[in-house]
Amino acid sequence: MIEALRKIGLTEGEIKVYLALLELGSSTTWDITKKSKISGSKVYEVLERLMKKGLASFIIKNNIKYFEAASPERILDYLNEKNKEIESEKNEIKKIIPDLILRQKSAKQAEAKIFLGFEGAKTAYEDAIQNCKKGDEILGWGLTEQPESWEIYFNKREKYRDGKGIIHKSIINEKYKSLYNVRSKFKNTKIRFFPKEMEMPATVEIWKNKVALFVITQNPITILIEGKEVADSFRKYFYILWNNAKR
Repeated sequence: MIEALRKIGLTEGEIKVYLALLELGSSTTWDITKKSKISGSKVYEVLERLMKKGLASFIIKNNIKYFEAASPERILDYLNEKNKEIESEKNEIKKIIPDLILRQKSAKQAEAKIFLGFEGAKTAYEDAIQNCKKGDEILGWGLTEQPESWEIYFNKREKYRDGKGIIHKSIINEKYKSLYNVRSKFKNTKIRFFPKEMEMPATVEIWKNKVALFVITQNPITILIEGKEVADSFRKYFYILWNNAKR
């Protein structure tokens, strides 16, 4: 298992911390340091690298940071984005996924997670399209403009989502023609519009019992909240906006 993780580019420290997070669940740096045997002076640096790769997140409780591993299945997405020279390593990762999931099943889960950077945003978004099935809805609003690299990636994954029969309803700024021109061709995609004056550097997405807030700034942050009551309240708010949005 460790050799397989090493081959996809994780350092020794990243492997130790990631495996520790899987077994510990939501935990402080003190517990992570003790479990992984990585020095306290280096553990923050390792956690930062894992978060940038979309393999970890954190929440804050009572002014204390608690870190948590992303789903082991996220490793496959990370691996697919690597160069073709490591394509042959994918099968090795697939073999260890069941064991990694077993390590995480008994760990306590956080109700809110924070992901950093583009990789973190992708991790949150992949949760939606992997856990929804045909006929399920993803509801979103707030898109105005995003970096070209983001648009290329998310348009590609939106096509995949559409092929699964997952419905995506979005309210976007009417100036955002490039996104509309691509996604309006997808049969399971419905788009309505905010006026040009309503621009915001954030997007809200809702699916099942989860809500994700994507803050698209120079240092992007994604906040993923899990809870039925929260998701249901955001869903009601979405439909108020949807019913009043321009077709």
